[in-house]
Amino acid sequence: MPSESSSTFNAQNEAPSRRLDSWKEIAAYLGRGERTAKRWESERALPVHRLPGGGRGSVYAYTAELDEWLNSAADEVPEMAAEAGPVEESSKEPERPEPAEVLAELADPAASEIPARSGRRGWSARTSAYALVLIGLAAAMLLFNERGASPRASSISHSTAARPVASVAEQRIARELYLRGRFEWDKRTPDSLNRALDHFTQSLVHDPDNAQTYVGLADTYNLLREYSLMPQGEAYSRAIAASSKAIELDDSLAEAHRSLAFAEYWGNWEFQSAEWQFERAIELNPRDPLAHLWFANAFAGPGWYSFCLREMDRAQELDPSSPAILADKGAMLVGAGQTQQGIDLLKQVERENPGFLSPHRYLAGVYMNSRDWPEYLAESEKAAQLRNDPALKAITAAAREGFRNSGERGLLRELYATQKKLYDQGKLAGIFLARTCVQMGRREEALECLREDYQKHREEFILIRTDPILAELSNEPGFQDLIGQLHFPAPETALGALPPARAGQ
Repeated sequence: MPSESSSTFNAQNEAPSRRLDSWKEIAAYLGRGERTAKRWESERALPVHRLPGGGRGSVYAYTAELDEWLNSAADEVPEMAAEAGPVEESSKEPERPEPAEVLAELADPAASEIPARSGRRGWSARTSAYALVLIGLAAAMLLFNERGASPRASSISHSTAARPVASVAEQRIARELYLRGRFEWDKRTPDSLNRALDHFTQSLVHDPDNAQTYVGLADTYNLLREYSLMPQGEAYSRAIAASSKAIELDDSLAEAHRSLAFAEYWGNWEFQSAEWQFERAIELNPRDPLAHLWFANAFAGPGWYSFCLREMDRAQELDPSSPAILADKGAMLVGAGQTQQGIDLLKQVERENPGFLSPHRYLAGVYMNSRDWPEYLAESEKAAQLRNDPALKAITAAAREGFRNSGERGLLRELYATQKKLYDQGKLAGIFLARTCVQMGRREEALECLREDYQKHREEFILIRTDPILAELSNEPGFQDLIGQLHFPAPETALGALPPARAGQ
């Protein structure tokens, strides 16, 4: 919080102006992450001052100047003003829609009163409302496609008058649909996740004010971009909208903060906001294994592995039979240098859950790193089949043909040719082509692929922090600059740096 002693006075508008003495305070006042504030300075001339001799990190700003800039920027980008600035929260009870009106309310940004909050504890009301449009459209399609539109849904009113809560019978039906959705979600397959989405959507029709069901929607969108072909931007915007709605309905719901943290991290690269949301989730429910798991997966990397492995162990203690936790732990052990132990754990999960995607995908990466091409091809083929991914199937088939004809040289040649074609078509993230380029000695081309991933805000770009093949670029000019663009927080700021004995654990 800005101190009272840093206040100044703006003669132009005769209103008090506070001095904000760090990127953290500036970003909090704008209601955005520090990375966004820094980008606005470089791209949109955000009025930020620097202390003489203090370096680029020693900054300050005046709230009056920021307000003036926001008003000016709103002419060009109106949502800037709506997203930024301190917001007073209302204690007014949220209005409740009738059950059949929930989908239309989701599709109408004006009807969605998502609370805007400032700083790393917050999320953007305008961004969430925009994403709710996507949720409403997708949910409506899921519910009514091939069934005919509901007569009640076709004549929905957008009245803001108070509306009754769901009846006990409707709540009971909604609860059953929610539980079915969770059952399908736990399977983590493309088909089961789509069934989960359908169950959660139908549950909201019966009980539109159930925060847990919105979390179910958010969790499903968070995973659909991994286990199916749903585009990343679409999935994360919907996840942020649904988890924000859940928090609006029940701010004490740990799962909502956990799900929002996941989407903020991977979708928006708002690492500090995600860190706070994870901390909040674990504070509210220390016994939620997914909060520990997703925190560990998100922040794992150099300097973080000891903290994140501890969180992963905690997740395993809370849910020892989860194949997702075991597979992710195996991958993390490999990244932390405990390679054989990690491979053994991944193979165990693979044997016990042959239809589960994660161990195959992780092992394919491990074997590519070690240039064990027969094992790489075998695991890649299984992953492509389970994900039903045409691009991965084409890549793997080309690589196998090249290996059959000319060994490693032929494999890399065909792998490169197929990946380059898909990359040029916008169907493959640059990081995968970059890995092949490094193994072929095409270092500058690899860097160019990574630059484009950064410019296009692809979630895979975050993985440059930990990828062992890309680590060979460490001495190349520009590689460390690319990593620096993430503005990734230091490990000592994180939940993992807190004492192991946390209340309730």
